[in-house]
Amino acid sequence: MDAIITNELSKRFPDGTEALQAVNLRIPEGAAFACVGGENAGKTTLIRILSGLSRPSAGDCFVRGLSPFFEAEKLHAAVGTVLGSARFYDDLSLSENLRFFAALGGVDENDAIDRLSHLLHRLDIWEHRDGRVGELSTGVVVRAALARALMIRPKVLLVDEPDGGLDRETADHMQDLLSELVAQEGITVLLCTRNMEYAQQLCASFGILYRGQLLGAGDFESLRKRVGVQYRALLRIGAEDDPPRDFEFVDGPNGGAWQREIKDEDELSRIVAQAVRDGKSIYEARLVRPTLEEIAAALLQGGVRRGEDRDEGYDGDEAQSEA
Repeated sequence: MDAIITNELSKRFPDGTEALQAVNLRIPEGAAFACVGGENAGKTTLIRILSGLSRPSAGDCFVRGLSPFFEAEKLHAAVGTVLGSARFYDDLSLSENLRFFAALGGVDENDAIDRLSHLLHRLDIWEHRDGRVGELSTGVVVRAALARALMIRPKVLLVDEPDGGLDRETADHMQDLLSELVAQEGITVLLCTRNMEYAQQLCASFGILYRGQLLGAGDFESLRKRVGVQYRALLRIGAEDDPPRDFEFVDGPNGGAWQREIKDEDELSRIVAQAVRDGKSIYEARLVRPTLEEIAAALLQGGVRRGEDRDEGYDGDEAQSEA
């Protein structure tokens, strides 16, 4: 069963901006899926529509079979939403806020206390439980926003990364907790982020958004094959040795190395075996895997993304304004 479905989902604002353009997604239950893209790619609009905070201009969507517009009450009982702009009562403590929102979600008080303790410890903000939210740091509030969304034990979690991104410590804590929830509670996660490295670490499937358009969606390998981004073999050999055939030298911090595109890890093994038979001194041999950023760039350019071009191409900051 698909936990999230969008059919030709579109959003046009009064000024003519098309934040989403006929987006079609199918996200199965228990999946960790990331929609990635630069600033103003349509990520926040997608989350707001799925959570019932905004209406599409065309198309429709369903979360666990529920319409965000016609079954909002049922939706909010099963779906947790983390928006970039977290809302709390500044004059209440963090603990009081979380217990209040849990009560709104129908969570028993004793269960809320247990859940609160677990989440705050896992997110490493337990020591801030009695602090007034208005006096907490941004990093703590971001983690608290995730805790708030998880207090009701949602079946689906919609996460919109804050505009300024996540600091490394917060990202690590959130990633660890979300991975745990996917594995242990079977929760479905839709993460919208510009941080492709973070998305690649947490999720197995991805959607690439640019100016409201879904350029591609699928698991990493299917997207890689679609755009033709290749694995690369990297070799460091003796200075006196000739490089293997078709390898090119690439400068690097450790003096550079020889690289070549290959199909898979087996091909690297064959290359190394042949180099040894030829009497070459091999100091390092490894497979360089493509990144999600390279795949996104290739989708945007409509062609193969070469490793030496990775500083060009995909630049979501060029996208139009998103609400």
